[in-house]
Amino acid sequence: MRAISRGRFRLALTMVAGIILATLPSGFASPAVAAATGSISGTVTVPAGVDVNKVKVTVSGPTYRTLGVNPSGEYTIVGLAAGEYSVRFEEDASPKHVYSTYYGSAVYEQSTRVDVAVGTAVTGIDQQMSTGGRIQGKVSVPAGTKAADVYVGVSSDSYQEGVAVAPDGSYDVGPLAPGDYTLNFSTSVQPVPVLQAYYPGVKDHEQAQKITVAQGDVVGGINQDLQPAAIISGTLALPAGATPFSITAEARSVDDLEVVSGVWVEEGGVFSIGALEAGTYKLSFNSNDPIVASMWLGGVVSAAGSPSITVTDGQRLTGVKDKAVPAATITGSFASSNGYVDVEVVTADGSVVKSGYSTADRVYAVSNLLPGTYKVQFNRSGRPTLEEGQYYNNLPESSGLGGATPVTVAGGQTLTNINAPSRVGGTVSGKVVDSNGVPLTAVPVRVYTKNGALVTREATTEADGTFKVTGLSTANYFVSAAPDDSAGPIFSGNVLNEANARTVSTAAGRNTDIGTLSYATATQGTQAFDDVPLNAQFEKEILWLASKGISTGWEANGNRTYKPLSPVNRDAMAAFMYRLSGKPDFTAPGVSPFKDLPVGAQFYKEITWLADKGISTGWEEADKTKTYRPLQPVNRDAMAAFMYRLAGEPEFTAPEVSPFVDVPVGAQFYKEITWLAAQGISTGWAETGNTKSFKPLLPVNRDAMAAFMFRYNSKFGTL
Repeated sequence: MRAISRGRFRLALTMVAGIILATLPSGFASPAVAAATGSISGTVTVPAGVDVNKVKVTVSGPTYRTLGVNPSGEYTIVGLAAGEYSVRFEEDASPKHVYSTYYGSAVYEQSTRVDVAVGTAVTGIDQQMSTGGRIQGKVSVPAGTKAADVYVGVSSDSYQEGVAVAPDGSYDVGPLAPGDYTLNFSTSVQPVPVLQAYYPGVKDHEQAQKITVAQGDVVGGINQDLQPAAIISGTLALPAGATPFSITAEARSVDDLEVVSGVWVEEGGVFSIGALEAGTYKLSFNSNDPIVASMWLGGVVSAAGSPSITVTDGQRLTGVKDKAVPAATITGSFASSNGYVDVEVVTADGSVVKSGYSTADRVYAVSNLLPGTYKVQFNRSGRPTLEEGQYYNNLPESSGLGGATPVTVAGGQTLTNINAPSRVGGTVSGKVVDSNGVPLTAVPVRVYTKNGALVTREATTEADGTFKVTGLSTANYFVSAAPDDSAGPIFSGNVLNEANARTVSTAAGRNTDIGTLSYATATQGTQAFDDVPLNAQFEKEILWLASKGISTGWEANGNRTYKPLSPVNRDAMAAFMYRLSGKPDFTAPGVSPFKDLPVGAQFYKEITWLADKGISTGWEEADKTKTYRPLQPVNRDAMAAFMYRLAGEPEFTAPEVSPFVDVPVGAQFYKEITWLAAQGISTGWAETGNTKSFKPLLPVNRDAMAAFMFRYNSKFGTL
C-alpha cells in the first residue's frame, strides 16, 4: 500500500467502467475480470447509534465492486484483477450520521491506495468511521419567493454537497468531514428571482467566509438573507417555422459584455431574464435555429449599436420587444494539412460575430448570421496547428485584417466558396533548462505579440527540454516559458524580465531556433527594440546606437520600436550627428538661418549646429533665401557628404576609376562617396559581373544609418 495523489477524473472513469460492466449479460467477463482472483478485506467500525449494516464499501481500480458489510462490520471483496485500488466507505442511510471516507484519508486525492497482486488476499483494510460535523442555519427570501426553492451548496477543496432549504427557510448540511467550507445560496427557478450569494452575502467565491467544521461539531447560525434580483422580460417576434427554445436571450454587463444571465426564448417568443443585479446591460439573442440570426437587441451585429437597458435593485422591467431577422450562412472548404480548421466571421474591427469548425470532409458552415458585410478568418483561435492564420482571400495573418476581402450576405442567403488555401506557418524551436542545466519537461511555452495582433501559439517542452511551436505568421514574436515552480517565467533573449525580452523573427515555412533558455545564465537584461529581433541585420549596430543615446526610438503602449526600415529624414540626421559627436557645447542662433526651420522647431539646435560646422549648407532658393528641408529623407550620396564633412574633410584623392557602377567619376559627391567606401563605412551592393553599386539616390534607412555611424565611430572614435 502507498499514499499517492490522484485526480478525480480517473475515479470517474473507473466508476463509469463499473457501471458498464454491471450491465453486461450474466456469465460475460473481460479476460482481466475472468482471471481476477485477488481480494480486499477488513473491518468497519462505527460510532454508537450508527447501524453498521448500512455501510457500503466500494473498491475502484482495474475492477469496480461495491459490497455491504456484515453485522460485525466485516467485509471481503473478491474477484479483483491485479492493480491499485481506492477503497471508499459510505453510510447508505437517510439521514446519514457518519461522513464518507476513503482508506487512509477523507479526501480521495490523499487516500492510501491498496496494491492487489495476482491471487493475493489483502487483509486488514480496516476503517473507523466518524460522526460528521454539520452546518445549520436559516435562509430569508424576498416576498413572493419560496424558501423551499433555494439550494444550499457546501464545498471545500475536495468536497461538494448540497441540500434544499425547508419551507420554513431552515437547512441542515452534513455529515461533513473536518475542514473549511464555503456556502453558496442559489435557485433554479426561472426567471431567477434572487441574487446568488456566498456566505455572508458576497458575490464571489474568493470573497466568501469559510466555515470551519470540527469532528462531530454542529455549526449553527449560518444565516443568509437573499436579495431580490432584477428581471428583464419581453418578446422576440419569431418567423414562421422558428423553433422555440432554440434561441437564448442573454443579458450582458456593459462593462465587459460577459453573459451575466440567460434563458431560453419560449413559445410565442417570450423571455424573462432573472438573476440580475442593479446595473446597465446589453441584450443579445444567440440562435441555434438555422432560419434565425443571432443578434443584439435592435437587430444589430455588435453591442456598440445596441441600446442599453438599466435596472434597479429587484426591478421587474417588462415590455422589451424585438423582431428576429432571417439568418444568412457562409460556407466554404479548405486545403489545409490539418484534419479540421476553425473559422470566425468578424466585423471590420475584428470583433468575432460567429465561430465554426470544418467537418471531416474539409468543409465548414457558419450559420445564424445577420445580413451584412463581414470578413472571414481561419486558424486564428490559438489551438495547436501547423497552419498559419489567414484571412479570406488568401491573405496571411501578418498582413492584417484591413486588407482582407469583405463578403456580403443577405437574409436567408447561403454564400458558398469562401475557401481557404493551405498556408503552412513558421515554427519557433528551442530548449529550456533549469539552473543546473537539466532539461525541463512539460513546460508551457507561448509565442505571442504584446498587442495581441497575432494569435498566441503554444506548446510544451518534451522530455529533453526541447519545444517547437507551429502555425506562426511572418512577423516578430516574443517567446515565454513558464515552469510550474517558483523560478518564474523566462523569455526570449534569455532574460527573466518580460520588459527586456527580445523579439524573434519568424517566416511562414521556416524554423527559427532561439537556442537554449537557461536559468543558469539568464539575466534581467536591458530593454531593446521590439522591431529589431535577435540576429536581425545590423542588430549589433542598432543596439550600440541606442546604448550611446544617439537614438532611443519610440515608446508607446509598453512597446519600444526603432523602425529600422524607415528612411532617415534630414532633421533626424542632424540630431544623430550631433549626438555622435558627443553633444558639443553650442548655442543655437536667435534667428534661424533657414526659412523652413523656425526657432524652437524639433532638432533646431542640432540642425543649426550642423550648418555652423559646414556639414550641411542647405539649398539656396530663387529668392536668395536658404532652406534646410528638414522632413526630406537623406539620400545615400548626401549621407556620404555629411560624414566626410563631419570627419573634418580629410585629405583624400578620389580614385580615377569608380568602384561603383552607378557612381560615375565626377558625379555629385563622387569624392565623398569613394572616401566613405575607402574607410569601410559603406561597401555598397554586389551586382552581377563582380561589380558593385552604391545606389546614391536611395534614401538611407534607419538600420543602415546605425551601421554607418557604428563604423564611423570605430574608425574615428568620436564617442
